[in-house]
Amino acid sequence: MKILVVMTAKATLHLLDGELHPSGFWAEEFVVPHALFTAAGHTVDVATIGGRAPTVDRTSIDPQFLRWVRPEGSEDHDAENAAEYVRAIGSIPQLQRPIALETLGEKDVAGYDGIYVSGGHGAIGDLPKSDELAQILRWAMAQDKPLATVCHGHTALLALRDGEGRWPFEGYRMTAFSHAEERVTDMAGRLPFVLEAELTRLGARYEKADVIWDSHVVVDRNLTTGQNPYSSKALAETFLRQLAKG
Repeated sequence: MKILVVMTAKATLHLLDGELHPSGFWAEEFVVPHALFTAAGHTVDVATIGGRAPTVDRTSIDPQFLRWVRPEGSEDHDAENAAEYVRAIGSIPQLQRPIALETLGEKDVAGYDGIYVSGGHGAIGDLPKSDELAQILRWAMAQDKPLATVCHGHTALLALRDGEGRWPFEGYRMTAFSHAEERVTDMAGRLPFVLEAELTRLGARYEKADVIWDSHVVVDRNLTTGQNPYSSKALAETFLRQLAKG
């Protein structure tokens, strides 16, 4: 079985005050699912806009920072996790030579068993603006492919519309990076949009964990969504179960 992992190619995020904030993909949201997918015997392809090698958000591999993006009282494996993220990122060749999304056609999409959109604040800057990514996701939905997104990977869904101009995920239960979590980042009040607010505006039935930064995963039809970095493991495990259902 094959899984297509879509990632942001942005290394910075343009904030409302004009700052170009260092950003990229969030390490845990790629490394943990990738390890679980491959351990389950799946072939994994990585794709970005333009086929550009993705840039890791440096805070996502900083053990001093990781303690702020997991629930209070959770086990501290930050140093070993950060080391594993760095090791994995340096050893996965698909990260250095990703597929250009623009080169994928309908038959290529048919060759994948599912699509996973990884997160990171960088995703805000490019995923919702890509007509090619929107087309890939439309093909995937028409082919009844399981989809999964985590954290800010949901930005890939924002531009999708059906033949009547409606958002195809209207009425879906889903989760995503919460406004409460966004408000404690150093970009609070300066982001181009707040994902929870955008999903709700479009008609999603948004839900989140009771505790900030805790894991939360939602499945509705063929869409599996995870709230935040700490949700990455549960999201990947849930998505694998969805794939096994065929």
